[in-house]
Amino acid sequence: MKPTKLSFLFLLALIAAVTGYFIAALLVGRGFPVPVSPANLILTLGAIGIVLLALSIPIWRYRSALKDAAVKRPKRVDPFYAVRVLLLAKASAIAGALFAGWHLGVVGYQLLSPVVVQVLAIQNGLGFLASLALIASAFVTEQICRLPNDPTPDPDQAVTS
Repeated sequence: MKPTKLSFLFLLALIAAVTGYFIAALLVGRGFPVPVSPANLILTLGAIGIVLLALSIPIWRYRSALKDAAVKRPKRVDPFYAVRVLLLAKASAIAGALFAGWHLGVVGYQLLSPVVVQVLAIQNGLGFLASLALIASAFVTEQICRLPNDPTPDPDQAVTS
């Protein structure tokens, strides 16, 4: 599985930012209030990031024990568990990029409008920061779940009969 590219996440965030800006402008133009992220969304994004990092702890312990263990090999982590954590990290990075773009677009609209309600702009700004924290924890988890480089890159050297 290929690692998540920052350029792909940036493109998703850019699309979501433009969408968020125009949807906020459309809603305000029709007489509706500016969309605001509820506090539970901000807390949920942060909690998902923390849970994602907690799920990667057994994999991190195994990898660090492999580096330190000169005598005894540590107990292996279930590979299906590691793949599930990796897929959750990739999905969290994509979702975090979409949320970050949305929040950035709405905050941009709020700051460019003639009347700025600071509480709403701050709440959407906190949503943006929580989305960035989710992306960061997803990248850290993805790096933890990466396979180590093969010490013998030549396949002929690996087979000794």
